[in-house]
Amino acid sequence: MTGPLAGIAAVTVPLVLLASLAGQLRRPGALAAAVRAHRVLPAALAGAAAAAVIAAEALIGVAGAAAPLLRLDGPARAAGGAAAVLLALYAAYAAHVARTRRGVPCGCGGSGTPMTGWVAGRAAALSALALTGALLGPPAAGTLYESSVEVVAGLGFAVLLWTLPHAMTEERRTAG
Repeated sequence: MTGPLAGIAAVTVPLVLLASLAGQLRRPGALAAAVRAHRVLPAALAGAAAAAVIAAEALIGVAGAAAPLLRLDGPARAAGGAAAVLLALYAAYAAHVARTRRGVPCGCGGSGTPMTGWVAGRAAALSALALTGALLGPPAAGTLYESSVEVVAGLGFAVLLWTLPHAMTEERRTAG
């Protein structure tokens, strides 16, 4: 049963990284502003840190999407491993910021979603999925039916994980 899981990982993780990249390109200053608001790094390093994160997402996302399509086992595993490390770092960072700074923006994908435990949970889930994909390698060539199930499930997981933090944000409005 590792074939479908590898296929789901090969779709979900690169898609989420590339969606994040697209959001960062739509709102180029959002991540740097969020990093400044997190107050984990010196404000002067926020822009450089944001640029490094965006470049890492781009490189890993493109490599993670292309390698399985080209049936390149080594590069697919390397991209999965790199994604697992990057996303584990995101999870630890998000957990720290969510505990120490209430109400700051996540900066994820250029959105204004607040940094919460749901952001950390999403990153941890994606890291585990990426690690699974790295360990299992790209899915073996299966039937068209098997491949379509993997793609549809991967797309579903990507949408669910992408929207999870925003969906779990509860707006509190005062009666007035």
